[in-house]
Amino acid sequence: MTPLLELDHITQRFPLGRGQTLHAVENVSLRLQPGETLAIVGESGCGKSTVARLAVGLITPTMGTVRVEGTPVRARMDRATRRHVQFVAQNPWSALNPRKTIGHSVGQPLAVHGLCSSSAERKARVAELLEQVGLPAHYAARRPNGVSGGELQRVTVARALAAQPRVIVLDEPTASLDVGVKATVINLLLDLRASLGLSYVLITHELDIARHLATHVAVMYLGRIVEHGPAEAIFSAPHHPYTRTLLAAIPVPDPARRGLTAITGEVPSAVHPPPGCAFHPRCPYVTDACRKQIPQLLDIGDRTSACLRDGEIPAHR
Repeated sequence: MTPLLELDHITQRFPLGRGQTLHAVENVSLRLQPGETLAIVGESGCGKSTVARLAVGLITPTMGTVRVEGTPVRARMDRATRRHVQFVAQNPWSALNPRKTIGHSVGQPLAVHGLCSSSAERKARVAELLEQVGLPAHYAARRPNGVSGGELQRVTVARALAAQPRVIVLDEPTASLDVGVKATVINLLLDLRASLGLSYVLITHELDIARHLATHVAVMYLGRIVEHGPAEAIFSAPHHPYTRTLLAAIPVPDPARRGLTAITGEVPSAVHPPPGCAFHPRCPYVTDACRKQIPQLLDIGDRTSACLRDGEIPAHR
């Protein structure tokens, strides 16, 4: 089956001048099939948001190819293909024009893609989209500064839905929201996935959100995927040392029962990444080989993992 979205050996590097380069994403390959929600998780600065922008064609990879339903994403490609993957940004306040009404913002994709034949039809469709995300139709006359953050994030989802996508890339969609509002947005995304048959790429550092939404999880560290597999397997029995320490950071009622070692130290510089395994300066299982050799993703049962000592480290229970 042709994936809805495919990242094929993607590398993204940004020249900084004076001979320095930011290694944002290194050799990442991911596939999204119909009905799946792929959560890409990791600490801030690991390259998650760069992957999101590569997935929707906002930036062109230094190396590798992004494909939408088998068609490579290029700067010039037909709109019918491009609109199948839409983007919801982390900050809804900066994602919408404060000078324009909500109705104008939600209606723009309808006009750009020629999905409505008249202004009256477009107005009716905007009202339908707002109601679909739980907002009253009269919000179309408001401006972004006249609604709450949670409502505004719903507006950005409505705008993404206007293009009739098959995939929505969500870049930290709940990071700027209060706890109660987060639950509302997550439930909305679950309902839309079920009713419209959507697939999601979820970029998040909030592991509880990933656990609730994702069918599959890719764990990133310093631009590379270190573990990838079904969400249930990743959360219940993590293999890679970084995944283990990342999950150990989730608050639990009884820390004595955690069973995982918490992560220490800071993420190394993406301008001067360490040799060998990028995680080795913080890894509790590091050996001399880890400091010299870059591990490759290998099939380990129900997932892939990039650790030279995967078979030696006792399994987490």
